[in-house]
Amino acid sequence: MAKVKDPICGMTVDTERAKFSGEYHGVKVYFCAEACKKQYEKRNP
Repeated sequence: MAKVKDPICGMTVDTERAKFSGEYHGVKVYFCAEACKKQYEKRNP
């Protein structure tokens, strides 16, 4: 079980339980909530 930080809010996210994630420029990114994912997508098209 790996822990990473949500790049938007800084909250710790468990990679195995994260409901929101995406791959951007070949890097898997995890989010605590859908709102953080959407904000990240706006900043990193």
